[in-house]
Amino acid sequence: MKKFLPLVIIILTLGVIVFGLYFLAKKNETGQNLGPATAYEYYWGAGCPHCAVVADFLDTWDGRDKVKIDKYEVWNNQTNFKRMQARAQECKLDKNNLGVPMLYTPDGSCFSGDTPIIDIFKGLKI
Repeated sequence: MKKFLPLVIIILTLGVIVFGLYFLAKKNETGQNLGPATAYEYYWGAGCPHCAVVADFLDTWDGRDKVKIDKYEVWNNQTNFKRMQARAQECKLDKNNLGVPMLYTPDGSCFSGDTPIIDIFKGLKI
């Protein structure tokens, strides 16, 4: 039995290493491990008419200087698009049916469309 103990230890150690590396590498399907949001994350596309409606609202909104909003253009930036996919995945949205504009809130909720996003900002108590 003592002859097999080193072999068992080696096999178990390798198993733990492989298992750990798998989970470290997996992160999520989009390859992003973003952690919790520290601001509102607004995803938009250049040339998107609904995004333009939200942009016009945000440019004139009284709370624009009181709320931190990180903006990510996703049609021309693959990194931002993957980030949006990761956030949508956290919200259990179908990543194959995503559109802009999309808002990810600090509490981990997702909203799509110009009217729902504008309504979220209008409803903030600031």
